[in-house]
Amino acid sequence: MKAYKEDSSIKARKEEIDIKLKRVRKALDEKSWDALLINKCEAFAWITAGGDSIMTRYVEGGVISILITKTAQYAITNIIEYQRALDEEVLDKLGFEVLSSEWFENKTMEHITRIIGKDGKLASDVPMPGAADAGTVISKMQYSLLDNEIGRYLHLGETFSHAIEEVMTDVKPGDIERDIVGRINNAIWKHGIDAVLYLVAADERIWNYRHCIPTDKKIKDIVMVCCNGRYKGLITKITRFLCFGEPSKEFTKQYEQTLEIENRMIAATQIGKSNLIPFETAIKAYEEFGYKDMWKVHHQGGPQGYTNGYYLMNHDTHELVVKNQCYCYNPSITGTKTEDAFIVTDEGPLMITKPVLFPEHKVIINGIEVSRPGIFVR
Repeated sequence: MKAYKEDSSIKARKEEIDIKLKRVRKALDEKSWDALLINKCEAFAWITAGGDSIMTRYVEGGVISILITKTAQYAITNIIEYQRALDEEVLDKLGFEVLSSEWFENKTMEHITRIIGKDGKLASDVPMPGAADAGTVISKMQYSLLDNEIGRYLHLGETFSHAIEEVMTDVKPGDIERDIVGRINNAIWKHGIDAVLYLVAADERIWNYRHCIPTDKKIKDIVMVCCNGRYKGLITKITRFLCFGEPSKEFTKQYEQTLEIENRMIAATQIGKSNLIPFETAIKAYEEFGYKDMWKVHHQGGPQGYTNGYYLMNHDTHELVVKNQCYCYNPSITGTKTEDAFIVTDEGPLMITKPVLFPEHKVIINGIEVSRPGIFVR
């Protein structure tokens, strides 16, 4: 398997950005647009090779916008963010002309009109007067990851997996669900990772709800942790189980069946083939294991990247898999769930998250040995 490593140098980031600018300008030509405005935090991270425009966490729009024309690229912000855009986001060194205005004057449209003219055709990833909707176009440009993006993803996966599992292996009976969230947050923030989703369930809550928002419930026998982490814009997911004392044979069998469904979905996800295939593979596997229609109880996942998920695969929504695209599936049988992300490469699946401190289930998928997580027993 090819080796990938993150290169955060200005040179490497600019090379990545230049490739993405070509993708954008190809879209401008195809759509007869004069400029594309990027305001969403996720798209900003993508076009700047890992930059950060987030001020208020968990909101869609950022504090710096990017405007791309057929011949130039700009960063538009206000005086509050201007210096940081230069000093820390180094946007000028990455090839963007940084434009600024007073914080009490929204001159974005004034800048755009000056650059493309009052009759220029603008597209935007957020609603703008007279602008075409470019959200889907931008998302599709993000599907095929570049080598440096894969390097960032693997760094995220390894660091994230270790942090989650390290926290979980230290959990004790009597600990509170919300306390686990606090420990995880502390463990990942120091590595530049922020969580965009936390689900923690203890004991009967695992069987009662698919999406278990953390509560003040104390843990007795078992806990499930699901977390989505973001690093330089890229997001990945993970689910792990911890049991105090050996789980029953029935529970272990069900967990392994859930893992097998995910493994089959991963194997069925191949470049150039419809991702309806892994979706239908899951449906057949559920029925084979005696859980017909269980797939209807919860979605099965789909492609991800600079968002938790670009869409959820189903019979009405599906696309062709592209090279170096990231996927994450989350099959669940009431009481068990498995979830690890991977990248679809020419050489086979490249796992992003994987067991580090948890038990390993080593399996061969499309000729590649991959490590899948078992249940951690204390």
